[in-house]
Amino acid sequence: MMHSCEDGRAEATKLNVFIKFYGLFWRKHAVDWNSRQLLGQPQGWLGKGNKRSNIDLETIQMNFYRQKGVYILYSEALQPVYAGQAGLARRNTTGGQTIGDRLAAHSRGIYRNGWSLFSWFGFLDTERSPLTRMADEQRLNPIWMLPAGPPSAPDAALNTLLASFEAILIEGFTPRFNARGGDLPHAVVVHQYEPGRHSAEQGQRRREAASPFLE
Repeated sequence: MMHSCEDGRAEATKLNVFIKFYGLFWRKHAVDWNSRQLLGQPQGWLGKGNKRSNIDLETIQMNFYRQKGVYILYSEALQPVYAGQAGLARRNTTGGQTIGDRLAAHSRGIYRNGWSLFSWFGFLDTERSPLTRMADEQRLNPIWMLPAGPPSAPDAALNTLLASFEAILIEGFTPRFNARGGDLPHAVVVHQYEPGRHSAEQGQRRREAASPFLE
């Protein structure tokens, strides 16, 4: 019995994919590279509606600097200009570099003016709980772990690998033209923390709540 490519894709997405967290089109200049922090809020970890509006988002961030995986650099026009990996262990390294290390190096490198935005895809997982219940140390220095996948047949493992990297290509390289989106059912999208932006948004929401006729 023949199986279509879509059947293979559907089967692959049922498995645990490699990507656990990812951020799309983060702004380079919104990051303080000297602090060794890539701050963001995982979607769905802050509550919704009134509960979310009562949270001081300026003080609730999670640090993804020590994630490992792959990343893409873009020009201001969203043209991909570079793609790389973070975490590959070489002879002269211990455990490989992190995504934050690689991006920080690019921010100081010879081509530092050639890119303005970046996307990243992290393969490491951590304890998942609402940010409001985490201590500062847990949010800013999370313990990242490579999850152990269940035993699987070689074909299933290959499907999972291919589905993960296809999702990276779809999300990272053709975000404006591919309406279907990437296959990231087990991954959490992370929204970049940009100093001051959340305060402005919360202020606007409060003004709208106080003035129901405000358009």
